Amino acid sequence: MKAAFKSVANNIHRYPDGSQIQLRQTLADVHNLDVKKIVCGNGSEELIGLIVRSYISPGDEMLLSENHFIMCPIYCRAQGADVIFAPEKDYKIDIDALLERVSEKTRMIIVANPNNPTGTYISESEIRRLHAGLPENVLLLVDDAYAEYVTTDDYKTSLDMVDQYDNVVVTRTFSKIYGLAGLRIGWAYCPQSVLENI
Repeated sequence: MKAAFKSVANNIHRYPDGSQIQLRQTLADVHNLDVKKIVCGNGSEELIGLIVRSYISPGDEMLLSENHFIMCPIYCRAQGADVIFAPEKDYKIDIDALLERVSEKTRMIIVANPNNPTGTYISESEIRRLHAGLPENVLLLVDDAYAEYVTTDDYKTSLDMVDQYDNVVVTRTFSKIYGLAGLRIGWAYCPQSVLENI
């Protein structure tokens, strides 16, 4: 990694390609994704903030599990919306508790899978059960920032759900397993309608 950084050190003062074409194409190739559905940002945090600002308005509600990414309620409240918290069981996201709190005001649910700070995860079948219980107008954002750390057979990222549904977004980052937090490289895989909004 140091060698790669040194190889571009003489050009680091230049602005990068704003559309991130090379990075987006590499991500698409590595993860077998549609390059047109990838958007890059200054860390996944920036992208989460942009998505919240695009979908949450005053009077809306966002659902979060009790252990959540600390910026999510801040972004939500900045939009004049309410944050509804669902309790967890043994520090694990409780799908039933989330679904019980869905109301006509709910516009978005954000879950980190695996979760930080708990270190727990929910299986692919549980993520799909959560999605199946949501109205079509509710956006499910799955933050897969720690996906590379999970090695169990029942875990799978939610990237393929983006190709199947118009109301699922997945965010990823280079900050965690790659140790590149200072470079602020995040990306999201989104349906076209979400990309147009953000």
